[in-house]
Amino acid sequence: MDVRREVEEIVGARWVVEGEDAALFGFDAFTAVKRRPRLVALPADEEQTVRLIALLYRSCTPMVFRGSGTSLSGSTVALTGEEVVVSLTRLNRVYSCEGLEIEVGPGLANVLVTRHAPHDLFYAPDPSSYSVCSIGGNVSHDSGGIHVPKYGSTFNSVVKLRVALCDGSVEDVGGTPYFNGANIFVGSEGSLGAVLRATLRLHPRPETTRTVLGAFQDVASAARAVSAIYEEGVIPAAVEMMDRNSIDVVEKSRYKAGYPDCAALLLVECDGYTPQVEEEVRRVRLVFECLGGEVMVPENPAESSRLWLGRKGAFPAMGVVSPAYLTLDSIVPRTELASVLEEVGRIAERYGVMVANVFHAADGNLHPLIPYNPESPKSLENALRAGWEIVEASMRCGGVPSGEHGVGIEKARFMHQYYSQSELEVLWRIKRAFDPDRLLNPYKMLYENPPETGDRVVSLLYTKPWEAE
Repeated sequence: MDVRREVEEIVGARWVVEGEDAALFGFDAFTAVKRRPRLVALPADEEQTVRLIALLYRSCTPMVFRGSGTSLSGSTVALTGEEVVVSLTRLNRVYSCEGLEIEVGPGLANVLVTRHAPHDLFYAPDPSSYSVCSIGGNVSHDSGGIHVPKYGSTFNSVVKLRVALCDGSVEDVGGTPYFNGANIFVGSEGSLGAVLRATLRLHPRPETTRTVLGAFQDVASAARAVSAIYEEGVIPAAVEMMDRNSIDVVEKSRYKAGYPDCAALLLVECDGYTPQVEEEVRRVRLVFECLGGEVMVPENPAESSRLWLGRKGAFPAMGVVSPAYLTLDSIVPRTELASVLEEVGRIAERYGVMVANVFHAADGNLHPLIPYNPESPKSLENALRAGWEIVEASMRCGGVPSGEHGVGIEKARFMHQYYSQSELEVLWRIKRAFDPDRLLNPYKMLYENPPETGDRVVSLLYTKPWEAE
């Protein structure tokens, strides 16, 4: 079977990419691994997508579903070079918007969901890459963002899904609280099927939104303040933490926010009805002051926006110190934040790397940013090993390897460490039921034998922690 010719017949010659141009689809935001795919196909609609998947399945061709390519775990990389990348960016329609639900294609950017909703409603999940990341990728990774504490992650906002299975059959799943079939696809990283449509939950815009900034002279006090906020009965919309390294990076970049000179700061957002918000702001302020924090409460939306843009710009701001960096997303209990951050400092010193901590503090979702020199294999290896130790430190205190970025390539080595053998077998049973020939996003999340690529970095990533490296 001439797969390339048949792919072209389905999507048109203009929408087939190969050769050197396909290298542009050979990496995502996890830039440590770059592999050029066999082909890239960009179907125009659901009908073309279904035909394309059926063709690849019949020809036993492995496939990777891809959106905007902002994944931070390497989950959209064609790892062996034999895969065909199916890019769903052209499936970006808004199909309907009724009541508190909106139905969209997987290629629609996150930021556009709210823009297509009525002015009094908004879509809550807002990853830092919200201006470019696509809904299909958000569903596949169960993406979060700063508003997870109050509104939940993508999982909590998915009502229904239309999915294409590996043989090209189409299923509409979800829409009921009883045995919701959509749930199994959220966070599956394209390993069970392709998202064709997503019906998403919208929320009424709050009457009032206020920001409180707390600047602390030690990280431990800032970490303790996170739990203290909840102990005061406040359920904030967002609690973000930045350490001195991340603050310094932002202040050197175009995202400069005018943050105070401190060891760590907390940005808290409270929203809802005005009297409730004012009381929450009072309690948050009291918590900060009792723990020795300097408090700032912006009096206008422009000032609040400046503070939040600095936080959301922290990831791209890392470009002022390094051309590449790793970021992880393990989760720790809020009560363990202080001790884990101390351990992160020791790990950074041991490997001689800089770590900038900027993260979703309310749910303990760490985001250590670790710069490295992409021209130096040793620099990358030190960054990887430091990152692995941070994940292991998180798991030791009751945390999980990934909170929102997914497992992909980056954390595949931890699946056998975090899950028991019986739990892994359940996951494999699900995988085999949907993808018996293992053609969908191979070697991501679940794998039995490491891929043979001849790449030193890939070999390191797929070495189990307890095996000799």
